[in-house]
Amino acid sequence: MLYNDQNDKYKEYIGKSLFILSLFVFGLLIFLIIQKPFLHIDEWFTQGILNISFKEMVHLTAIDVHPPLYYAIALIPVYLLKWLHIPFDMIFVMKMVSVVPYIILFAISLTKIRKDYGWLAGGLFAFTLLTMADFFTMFSIARMYPWGLLFLVVDFLFACEILKNPTLKNWILLAIFAVCGAYTHYFVAIASVILYVLLLIHVLLKDKSEIKHWFISTIFGILCFVPWLVFLFRQINSVTGNYWIQSITINEFVQFFASAFMDTADFTVNIILALVFLAIFIAILIQYKKSQENSDLVLIGTLVFVGTIIAGVTISFLFRPIFVVRYVIPATGVLWLCISIFISKFDLKKVIIPVLIVILLFSVVNLSGQISEISKNHDTLVKNQEFLDSINNNDSVVIIEGMVKYVHFHDQLNKSKVYGGFSVDEHKNAKDFTKFFDDERSRFLMPDDFKKYQNKTVYIAYRSGDDLKLPKYVSKEKVGKVENCKFYKLTYKG
Repeated sequence: MLYNDQNDKYKEYIGKSLFILSLFVFGLLIFLIIQKPFLHIDEWFTQGILNISFKEMVHLTAIDVHPPLYYAIALIPVYLLKWLHIPFDMIFVMKMVSVVPYIILFAISLTKIRKDYGWLAGGLFAFTLLTMADFFTMFSIARMYPWGLLFLVVDFLFACEILKNPTLKNWILLAIFAVCGAYTHYFVAIASVILYVLLLIHVLLKDKSEIKHWFISTIFGILCFVPWLVFLFRQINSVTGNYWIQSITINEFVQFFASAFMDTADFTVNIILALVFLAIFIAILIQYKKSQENSDLVLIGTLVFVGTIIAGVTISFLFRPIFVVRYVIPATGVLWLCISIFISKFDLKKVIIPVLIVILLFSVVNLSGQISEISKNHDTLVKNQEFLDSINNNDSVVIIEGMVKYVHFHDQLNKSKVYGGFSVDEHKNAKDFTKFFDDERSRFLMPDDFKKYQNKTVYIAYRSGDDLKLPKYVSKEKVGKVENCKFYKLTYKG
């Protein structure tokens, strides 16, 4: 008895230490956001979205490939600061919006998770949520993944509540956060569907009286998502042709599982890490068969991670490739919560301390690599801004392929005359932008008054790898590249 008391006391000390260590890592994240700001490829789109109206945002996200909730959340501080007439740096505000989910999850770890599962589980989750996988970088990127992670983790926590206290309130809250996740990223929606299926199996096996609540929660969630279905189907139809995601290779399949620990393209490392995950999964199954405390919820959360990967790979195989490693990030957050709860129940000296040493080593490697990558991305942003500034003047005309790329750069080129080269379908839906005509029904649309700009410097920008058709009287010369978008100087030969 005395041994167990001392064991629990040491676990508490370790948990508190991990919370403190998490604050230091979080401080490092904020420091880098301030000192080394950068824009990843898709963050250019986020920046562009935040410079347009709410109506235009809804219109653009409806024809993009992601749902709109993240952009709506990101617009709130921007609109608030503008309304208060407080000057602000857009990149900093964008990044801080992505930091907010970690702050909320840290608070949840310190309260709810700590109360239900102990100091060690709470501290370990707060720490690994910054240092494992690609979390550190993801919380510094102005995209929807941190918010998707937050909604899915909270959704899972309500699933845990249902396992202990299956009230209708908990079932409705489960549906609400599942819907929030679905409106944030479609693979969070898939993970939530998997969670619902696993809960249904649990209900059928252990508590059939809850089947009514399960149906109420499921129907409520579906009804909340119905308004967006028409846009979802349009987005699905748009993922055709030269969509950027490539077929999944064996290395990438292994990497999906290995990415829970470290994001690397090294096949050998990925094999080793995937085997580590397999060993953890087997240990969780063994504990489940022994009916250990919290074994149900740990297994369910782990299967949400596994199921998300299987679903993504299956959909990509049967239809077309739509799955990449970063889409697993939200489900990886649930996995690390489960691992934290699972590990905290073991013996301190035999299991916990050795595992913590390994996690600390992984943390050092992950953080050093991701900090280096952030620094490189910062240097790239500086070069990109210098290039865009060099062509942003009253003598420049810039023609940008596609509405998405137009949103990327239209605010950065606010001194130039900017056109958007929309595809035929995009052209029909372009209500709030400059009008264009279709040049011989080709995929690229030239402005009808191109000739009058022959005495100015005209540029065309389009996605790397695409070969756009230009009129015969126009030649091009590459002058720069911003992320995956090439810029060419056009010369009129007429």
